[in-house]
This record gives sequence, structure tokens and C-alpha cells, in this order.
Amino acid sequence: MKTKILPIVVLALVALSVIRCSEDGMQDPLNGQVNFKMTDAPSDDANIKGTFITVSNVKIDGKAVSGFKKQTIDISAYQRGETKLLLSEEVEAKSYNNVTLELDYQKDASGNSPGCYVMTEDDNKHDLAVSSESKMEFTINKSFKIDSNQSTDIVIDFDLRKSIKRNSANTGSDYSFTSDAELKSAFRVVLESESGLIKGKINNSFNSNADLIVYAYKKDQYNQETETTGSENEMFSHAVTSTKVSDDGTYQLSFLEQGNYEVHVASYSDTNSSGRLEFNGMANAISIISSILLNNIQVSANAEFKLDISIIL
Repeated sequence: MKTKILPIVVLALVALSVIRCSEDGMQDPLNGQVNFKMTDAPSDDANIKGTFITVSNVKIDGKAVSGFKKQTIDISAYQRGETKLLLSEEVEAKSYNNVTLELDYQKDASGNSPGCYVMTEDDNKHDLAVSSESKMEFTINKSFKIDSNQSTDIVIDFDLRKSIKRNSANTGSDYSFTSDAELKSAFRVVLESESGLIKGKINNSFNSNADLIVYAYKKDQYNQETETTGSENEMFSHAVTSTKVSDDGTYQLSFLEQGNYEVHVASYSDTNSSGRLEFNGMANAISIISSILLNNIQVSANAEFKLDISIIL
């Protein structure tokens, strides 16, 4: 009898131990931690004080992530490598293929209207919705793996330059999202552990009054004829990301997946005093270090590529 009771007691103790571990908040061995963060490639409109989007749901492979709470984010506040934590939750440890963001156009996280809007310097809200739909889903294809008992950081980059357009004076809102297809292309998903950055300083002594924007392209994906023509939202549409050069000449292109890139510099100015920059043309840019070519920049994971640039005549 004693020999039969002993195994039962052992099993009971093991079960009790598992329950206690679970109660103590230990991670399920079949799960991993996923941290979704958001960042922004900035707009070039000086009239914009902030750009707010309301994320009402996050899905992985079509399944909503449990525990996510609706958030309204001033996405324009997170640039140059800065991020906003969107969620941090446990999910099943396995491979995934896509991420879906649901934007609420109608209501923000506090229940106020609109849900997605531009706030201009005069503190007016401009509804960004372009359709009668109250919500819209955007699915970004990206393969990634969540490992058991590990934490994975995933960055969602929302490119304001590609996603927002300025409307004519006869429309109800001064700003709106671009078409659904264009808006979808404004999102990209990057594994933070597999990304690097390009940063440096630009010497623009020949035309100090011009504003410069730096664009990063995958190698051999830049075509000047097609990328510099069309409407403002069609220009530079194949750029991976971009950044405006600061007043001190510094710039930073963040969250670039490891690989080969080209860097191109465009010149802008506010020719009509509208507060919005107009494209002047491509700047004649070279690396300060002669052995480094701007059309062959190797970005490595978890690494910084220092690239100082000079603008020449």
C-alpha cells in the first residue's frame, strides 16, 4: 500500500509546485514575451504640431493580442530612434508571418472625436479619415519568431511623409491620410535585434538656407527619374526611411534591417511661405571619407554606421 501511495504523493507535490510557479507570475514555458514599439519617420510640414493616431487593436497572424488596450499616440513625438511602447504581452512561442494594426478613425482612447488627426500650431484638429469607415485594418507582412521564455522587441515604423497629404482649401480638413494602399506602404515592421542605423553630420556650407532630407534606399532600388517626379506623396515612395537634417547638421536613419543601402540627400525650401517644404532637387552629396560610397553602405545588426557627408557644387 505504501508503495502505491508514494507515487501519488510525489505527483501531487509536483502539480502543487507547478501551480505555485504559475501563481508567482512565472512565464509559461510554451510562451514568449513580445514587445511592440512604434516610431516615426517625420513629416516636413512646419505647421504640424503633432500627429495623433488611435490604435484600437493589434493582431499577429490575424489573432488579437490578449491584454492590449486602446491607445492614442502622438506618433510625431517618436523620431530618430525614439520609440513608444505599444504593448508588452505573452504570446505563443512559434513563428509568425504578419502584424495587423487596427486604427480607429472615429474615436480616440478617451472617446473623443476624431480618432486620428493632425494638430496644427493653432491647436486645431484636422481629421485624417479618408473614408466613411470608422475603423481600418492594415496588415504588414513580416516573418518573425517568438522564442520560449525570451523577449522579442518588434518596431513598427509609421512614415508620416508617406501617409499624410495636405488638402486644398475647399475640403473639410486641411490634412488627410493618403489612399488605403499608400497608407499601408507607410508601415514597416522591423525586428530591433536585427536592425542597425546610419548617422552622421552633413556639411552644407554652399547653401545653408536649404533644408535637407536624407533618404535611405535598399541598394539598387533608387531611380532618380521616378523617385523625384509626381505628387509630393509619390516622390521617394520606395525609400525605406528618411529623416530631416537638424539645424546643427546631424541626422539619423534608424531601425534599418541589416543589408546594403544607398543614401541620397534632397534639398527643400519653403518658397511660398506656406510652412511646407517644396522640393528643390537632389543635392550633390559625397562622403567626407573618400573610400566610402553613398550607394554602398553596409548596415549590420545592432551596429551604427557613421557617415559624415559633404554637399558640393
